[in-house]
Parts: sequence; structure tokens; C-alpha cells
Amino acid sequence: MTDQGQTVGELLGRCLRAVGATRVFGSPDSGVPGIPGLTHVRVDEPELAALLAAAAGRIGQGPGVALLPGRRLLLSSAPGIEPDRFRLDDPEALPFVIASWTSGLVFAATELLIEVDLDAPAGRDVTPVRLEPGGRAISLDPALADDEIVILAGPGVLRHDATKALAALARDLGVGVVNTWGAKGVFRWDSPHHYGTAGLQARDFELAGVTSADVVIAVGVDPLESPRTRWEGPAVLEIEPWQLGALALRWPGPAELPPPPALYRELAGALRPLYASAQVPLSPARAVADAGEVRPEGALVVADPGPAGLWVARALPTTEAGSVVVPSAVQPGFAVAAGAVASLDGRLSISITTDPIDETTEAVLELAEHWGAQIVLEVWGDGASGAELVSPEARRERLHDALQSRRVNRLPVAVDFASTDVLVEIAGPVVAWESDRGAMS
Repeated sequence: MTDQGQTVGELLGRCLRAVGATRVFGSPDSGVPGIPGLTHVRVDEPELAALLAAAAGRIGQGPGVALLPGRRLLLSSAPGIEPDRFRLDDPEALPFVIASWTSGLVFAATELLIEVDLDAPAGRDVTPVRLEPGGRAISLDPALADDEIVILAGPGVLRHDATKALAALARDLGVGVVNTWGAKGVFRWDSPHHYGTAGLQARDFELAGVTSADVVIAVGVDPLESPRTRWEGPAVLEIEPWQLGALALRWPGPAELPPPPALYRELAGALRPLYASAQVPLSPARAVADAGEVRPEGALVVADPGPAGLWVARALPTTEAGSVVVPSAVQPGFAVAAGAVASLDGRLSISITTDPIDETTEAVLELAEHWGAQIVLEVWGDGASGAELVSPEARRERLHDALQSRRVNRLPVAVDFASTDVLVEIAGPVVAWESDRGAMS
């Protein structure tokens, strides 16, 4: 603080901390030497700074932050998405601009051109703004008790820490919950309320009963991940996570929970033998199941979109909310960037990508080695690409050992993606990352 109170730069740091930011990636070449109150991680390459910020925002609760050339400030939780761009030219508007960076979206990217003097006084009475949720509390009409109701939960439930409220609503209504892949873990895989993961393939929402239900309660859905046109049924009640608590206030009591829908039953039946398979190259179902079992409590499994990301998002049995992350858009290097950010936070992770490794992933690995970060990167490919033929037992042991190390680990693993045909036969072609479908062929 100055004798006149805080500077604009100090106010900026306070506002960023108020929305959950903890560090900033970038270099002095941005034109801004740093932001008071935030740890500064030097990253000279602007593209890598932006990627690390997006990864930090995606696996955390608040935005990742990057300082980019030309006095640009990036706030992001949306890897692979072009940011909305605004000018920041009024210090008094700064608190509201930072507080509203998501514009109400689950994941967002906002780039601010800083046209204010960060060393100028901001005034003692200018403070961070907290935007309260809009709308009103609502409760379901008891007349709906005889209707078929399905809850569709998206990643906004995780970002707003509303998993307990979601579980209470599902219990009180006596209904099942279909989660999009960004919300994996809102229920354990073996919970009777878990009706499957949807949004990855063309028939997911149909087979999950979402498009045919009398009423769909949609909460925290990311429109980029699961556009409404894919899941909209006869009647949709779209709510914010904070509204979950009041929905069952007038409900007459839970009915008998219906059996899981076809999506859950058919995939479970087809994947059961693949989960147990001892084949080499590995079955991708066995590979994701073992990764989930080896993962320590609190650790992440993060995958890049593509063949490996499909199997992680589709088939990894989740036991902990927020422990599995596959982004809704293609962003080269995301999986290892998320692993690097997790390492900065002292959090273990397993990053998974598909052979061949892209240049951005290589650049992040080099940066992580420079930092002394811990990275466990599995690279899935076929035997012809140089991936190693390892048994499920040997692969589990190798993963376990890598998680105990304190270095960058690059683990090539041979995986047989032919069983992806099993998924397609049940739920149709892959529609996730649709504009990048070439990566899935």
C-alpha cells in the first residue's frame, strides 16, 4: 500500500485473488513486471504461458492467469478457446471487470488489454467485488411426481462445489443423474444414482434417457462440451448449482429409483470383459481402470482429447469428484500442462496423451524439467510406433513407481484401440471435439 492507499496494481492483485487466482504465468516482456499478491512463474514463451494459465483454470476453481506481450492479461479456464477481448482503461471499473470474467459461463477465457497505470493510486475505498448469483430459489411442483425425471449434471456442479447438494436432490427425488464427461465423479461409478457419462458419442443422451424424459433438470452444463441441441427433451428446467437445495422442498418423497438406462447397462456389459483383460497391447478399458486404481487419493488423471481422451472420459471408473479431466476442446499440450500446474501445487497427477507427442507437449516437458516439476506422462500408441509392450501388472508397477519419483517421467505404452469399435457400435460415432474429428479416426 502507498501512503495514499493501494495502487491500481495492488487492487488488481486483490481482485484476482478474490476470484480464486493464485499465480501468474508470463515474463517481463509482457510490459507488466508482475501482479502484487500473486506468485509469478516466469514463462518466456507467450503460447506456453497462455496454455499453463488455461490448464490451471481448468483443474482449479478460479481462473488461471497469464501476462502476455502488449500488456495483455489472460484469465482462462477454457483450454483451446479463443478469449473474449476487452480494454481495461478505468481503474474504478477494475473490480467489476475481474469479478465478471466468466460472463456466467462454466468455463471461459477473457483477455484484458491493460491501459491503466498500475503504479497509480486506486483509492482506499475501491475493493474487490463479489457477484452474487442471480435468479430465485425454485421448487418442483409435486404434480410432477408421476413424470419421468432425469438430472443432467455438468462441470459447473464441480466448479461450484455442489456435489453434496446434487446427491441430496437425487436422493430426495428418487431419480438418476446423467453426468457429462466434464462432471465425472459427481457420483461414484457404483452409486445407484449414477446413470452414466454422456456427451462423447452421438447416441449418448438418447440411450441415457435424457432426450425422452418428461422433465430434464439440467445443472452446470457446459454448452461447448454438450450443446443443448444434443440433449434437449420435451421439457427442460435449466438451473444454477446454487438452486439445487430448494428443488425438493415440496416433493412428496422419493419414489423407487428406476433401473439404470441403456447407456449404462450396455456399456457396462461390453466393457466388463475388457476391464479384466490381460491382453498385450493393453485393452484401453483395462488401461484406464488401472490408472484409476493406481491414482492416489487427491491426485488427477488428465488426458488430451483424442483416442486416449475418449477412453479416459468414457470408461475410467471414478471414485472422487473432479479427479478426472478431459477438456471440451482440443488444446495441444493440455494434459502435460495440467500435470505441470498440479506439480506446482504439490498435487500428484497422471497425464495421458496419444502418440506421436506434439511440439507443445515437448515444450512443456522441457519447461517442467527446468522447474524440477514432477510429471507422469503416459503416451499411448501401437507397438509399431515405438510404444512399449508391457503387461497390465508391469504397467501398474511402473505407474506406481513414477508417482513416487520427483522428476519428469515419459512412459510409452502400447494400447490396442481396436476395441473403440465396441463403443461406436453401442453409442454411435464420437461427437466430442467434433471440429477435430480427424484425430479420432
